[in-house]
Amino acid sequence: MLPYFLKSRSRGFTLVELLVVIAIIGVLIALLLPAVQQAREAARRSACTNNFKQVGLAIHNYHDTHLAFPLSAHFSSGNCGSQAVPWNENYWRYSWGAHILPYLEQTALYDNISFEKNYNFQSNTLSDIGMTVDAFLCPSDPQGDPRTVRTGGISNGGPDNKDDLGRSNMASTADSRDWSCASNRARIDGNGVLFNFSKTNFASITDGTSNTMLVGEVTGGIGGSYEGNYWSVINHADTAGGINGPHTVPGGMTGSWSLDTQEFSSYHPGGCHFLMGDASVHFLSENINQTVLADLTTRSGGEVVGEY
Repeated sequence: MLPYFLKSRSRGFTLVELLVVIAIIGVLIALLLPAVQQAREAARRSACTNNFKQVGLAIHNYHDTHLAFPLSAHFSSGNCGSQAVPWNENYWRYSWGAHILPYLEQTALYDNISFEKNYNFQSNTLSDIGMTVDAFLCPSDPQGDPRTVRTGGISNGGPDNKDDLGRSNMASTADSRDWSCASNRARIDGNGVLFNFSKTNFASITDGTSNTMLVGEVTGGIGGSYEGNYWSVINHADTAGGINGPHTVPGGMTGSWSLDTQEFSSYHPGGCHFLMGDASVHFLSENINQTVLADLTTRSGGEVVGEY
């Protein structure tokens, strides 16, 4: 029989070996984590693209029914040197998002909206235009707010009456010119397709539907601010400030968001989505030439659009 000290004994990891194993695991996690994050973002971006495609088909179906595109706002205007439309409470302000609801399988929601009254007139309408419509959202947006504030005097149950209307990550590309002078009054001479009091149709897009944008991606204010675009009423932006510009959170904004000064933006790396007149969806770089972006905005500018 062997002496006790010659018998085999199981030995554990030394401290050095344990540290080496931990270091290897850390390196593997560091290598895998970006790949997982990229895969998740790719899935979110794909979902956002699909939502834009749904909205594009809905706008086309609306046009087939009404022989015209829906407008981006129905609101009195007179700023920016555009033709004045006197104030009249018969202008109910509903936007393209509300008008295409039946073509997004939201007929019940559409039927509950009192289009003959202002959006803040009846309580039943308020509860409906405060609804979340998933087709208007992009999952890459980290904002957790289901609704956005417009008047501050309407509440759908949230804090400090800051949750008037259902949020949207989409706005129509109303104009290539700066609308910051509009002061929430939405000029009516937009050179895009969906703008305030617009009465456009396919025949109006002489630049070609594949070369003309209808809707773009937007992000609103910082998380918890309840600031942002709404699908139901006045919902448009200009492209004068480019993509991910200084008045957007992805572009570095830290203050208050404004409907008048916002630029198109997204939390996808490097750019954002745009819906074209032919219902195709394109992801445009934040470094796109500004002239090309303006050419893609106008419906009848006669420009020859280059590569983008």
